Amino acid sequence: MALNRLETHCWHCGEKLTDILLPFSRFEECPKCSKDLHTCKACKYYSASLTSSCNEERADFIVDKDKANFCDFFDPSPNPFKSSAAEKEADARAKLAALFGEASDDQPESAIKDKNLPVSEADKALAELKRLFGDD
Repeated sequence: MALNRLETHCWHCGEKLTDILLPFSRFEECPKCSKDLHTCKACKYYSASLTSSCNEERADFIVDKDKANFCDFFDPSPNPFKSSAAEKEADARAKLAALFGEASDDQPESAIKDKNLPVSEADKALAELKRLFGDD
């Protein structure tokens, strides 16, 4: 098996990781913060806005997204670092969207308004919440 080299960043502290050998070992750690690198949060399929947090449909559900795992679909993201504030905001928005049965953030509210359909009480409440949270 040929070994490749990857230049990426730690998902937790943002430290630039150079000359990391691929495939990642399950035991690979960041030299600065000692966090596991073979984690969901370091994978290119990770998406906090999804219920399972994974864009790979065939992957098993992983409970601890920041702990090393045995996922066969792990593929390191070139830039997995996100500030904790942005991650918390994305999680909160995903939970709010799930609460109101929205499919995703990709569907703008204007697409629904353009259809000239009657607006239900739930739609009005959702619009008010979006206005309050700055999602206009």
